[in-house]
Amino acid sequence: MSVELPRRISWYFTVRVLCVLLTTGTVLTNLQQNASLAKQQTVEKKDDSAKSLSTEEIHLVWHNIKTVGFPGIRRLPAGSEGYWLEVTKVGFDELKKIIDSSNPRQGLKYYVDQFGKDDAHSDMRWLLAVRTWNLNPDKSLHPHREEKTLQERKVQLIFAELMVRKFLKSPAALRRYYQAVIWFDNLFKPINYSVYHGTIYRQFQKENPDDDYWWHAFQFVLMVHATGRDDLLKDVKPEELKPRFQEWYNWFYQNGLFLRADPETWYWKRNQDKKTDLKLNLKFLNDQNLPPLKVRPPYPFPDWKGPEPTTPANYISME
Repeated sequence: MSVELPRRISWYFTVRVLCVLLTTGTVLTNLQQNASLAKQQTVEKKDDSAKSLSTEEIHLVWHNIKTVGFPGIRRLPAGSEGYWLEVTKVGFDELKKIIDSSNPRQGLKYYVDQFGKDDAHSDMRWLLAVRTWNLNPDKSLHPHREEKTLQERKVQLIFAELMVRKFLKSPAALRRYYQAVIWFDNLFKPINYSVYHGTIYRQFQKENPDDDYWWHAFQFVLMVHATGRDDLLKDVKPEELKPRFQEWYNWFYQNGLFLRADPETWYWKRNQDKKTDLKLNLKFLNDQNLPPLKVRPPYPFPDWKGPEPTTPANYISME
């Protein structure tokens, strides 16, 4: 009995220690799981703070932008700067619903699809809303980069992607949008243009510039169209435009001296004149810019009807 008792006591304490260890391990595991769950719930709670828009709500955003009128504001004659300021405000507020939602891609997909479906006046309202949120890359070198605007940056890149895909499928949509770009006159200004295409070149030469890819792809598509090289936009996947940009870039530097403003349109074309009076764009040697346009569109979009637009400068001051 004297030998068995110590053995039993030793066995008892061993079992107790094992139980304590197992219990402690279980508690720690539960604590870790609970902490992980709490963190996940916090993230989900943050995500849930953004409202998911229904299909009907998304459609209503565009309906409100397209049809808004101001019957109670008699001091704002249609086509005045004040009239367009009110249109711009409505566009900003309505598009904000999509931008702040938890499903901005779905909302922007529908919104992008509406471009060119109605008349010029509707497209102007469409574009003013886009411009107030800086979704058009012909207005800025880069999308937002500040941490406080991460949601808006996300929306900028989604919008750019959707527009590039639309342009590659619909040359008519590209022509229509391009007219507004020329009318607003920012991307192809001599002070801006060489900076834009230089920026695209540097970004597309980087090993991983994919965070800005769609933004610069949008700008590139406009440049290709402006210089008469729409052939580079055929039979190409939207995600694979970098080689096409390099091809255009090489062509541009070889032919920039021979590019001229078309006398009848707001495009640039290569001068095919082989005579001795061949006119060269000598300024290209200094700044790689395009010569000034000889013709500009009278309206942002063709077949304009409805209230007259105000000046590009007035729109820019509203944004």
